[in-house]
Amino acid sequence: MIRFEAVEKWFGQHQVLAGVTGEVKRGEVVTLLGSSGSGKSTLIRTVTRLEGIQGGQVLFEGVDVAGRGVDINRLRQRVGFVFQAFNLFPHLSALGNITLGLERLRKMRKAAARERAMTELDRVGLADKADALPSRLSGGQRQRVAIARALAMDPDVMLFDEPTSALDPEMVNEVLRVMRTLAQNGMTMVVVTHEIGFAREVADTVWFLDKGQIVESGPPAEVLDDPRHDRLRSFLSRAR
Repeated sequence: MIRFEAVEKWFGQHQVLAGVTGEVKRGEVVTLLGSSGSGKSTLIRTVTRLEGIQGGQVLFEGVDVAGRGVDINRLRQRVGFVFQAFNLFPHLSALGNITLGLERLRKMRKAAARERAMTELDRVGLADKADALPSRLSGGQRQRVAIARALAMDPDVMLFDEPTSALDPEMVNEVLRVMRTLAQNGMTMVVVTHEIGFAREVADTVWFLDKGQIVESGPPAEVLDDPRHDRLRSFLSRAR
């Protein structure tokens, strides 16, 4: 579904992605682990062209996302993205944050957009918070609204960029619970995370990135329980 082919990315003189190659299959959950600065977030941002690349290709269902004729708005509807910092509009209610995209991008009528938004809020357990502004929600609730907003666009794949790292520990589980349910229902997901337990439980494949490269990948039991790479062993010893 998604394929990275020798992807390279530079920020000035600093190479962030150094020839990354890997693929995400339909229905698969891939978790990306690695220290800060290893290139994890940058890699998933290339899928929706939030970051450009200087080498290689990023393919979505076989089509180069940077190719001529690619409708970037349509692509971003099909690839849901959940950010670390929620990225909700502060002046809109939880409901309004979801209906905005449905009305403007999917051209849905207000009543239909509201009905769809309420369905997604209910799915993440927040139907009773539809009229609340983000400032009146906890961090975990705001992140669940962000997930509902992405799901409302009916995406084929969901990308999560450290969705729990900005949350207090007691709020982490409510977000991970929603993500576990999505995985159980067959949603294709790529998750940048430091939650080793979540990766072990939910992922089909774990990628460990170091210095802009995937240095180890495979099933969680293989990568997390029997790491071959010294950098991964060091990372896991610090994470436990």
